[in-house]
Amino acid sequence: MGALHPWAKTGQVNRAEITRQNHIPYNKRSVTFKLIEEYFRREQMTLNTVIELGSVEAINELVKLGLGVSILAPWVARREIEDGSLIALPLGRRKLTRRWGLLHWRGKRLNLAEETFIGLCESACAPLRLPPGK
Repeated sequence: MGALHPWAKTGQVNRAEITRQNHIPYNKRSVTFKLIEEYFRREQMTLNTVIELGSVEAINELVKLGLGVSILAPWVARREIEDGSLIALPLGRRKLTRRWGLLHWRGKRLNLAEETFIGLCESACAPLRLPPGK
C-alpha cells in the first residue's frame, strides 16, 4: 500500500476492510494471481479488483498514488519499500508462499551451459530468500 494509506499508518491490515479495498492485481492469467485468488478463497473472501495490470512497475505507481492496494512479492517492490513510498504488511493469519524450481532429466549429465545457468539462478535467488521466521 502507499505510505499514506490508513493501514500503513496503523501498521496493520484490518481484516474486515480487505474486501472493500481497491485491489490492483498482476495479470489474472498469471500463476501469481491464481495463488492470491486461492489464498483468499480459503479465507472466504473475494477481492474487489479495480484494474488488472501486466506491469509490476505500473502497479507500484498506482499503489503509490493511493488508487488501491496490491499483493506483490517483497523483492518486486524492494526499492519502494526501502525508500518508504510503499509499505508492506503481512496478509493475515497465513503466509502466501510460492516455490520456484528448475527441472532436468534424472541421470543426464548437465553440460557447462546448463550448470552455469543453474548457478546463475541460485546466485540471483539467494538475496530474495527471506530470513528464517519471516
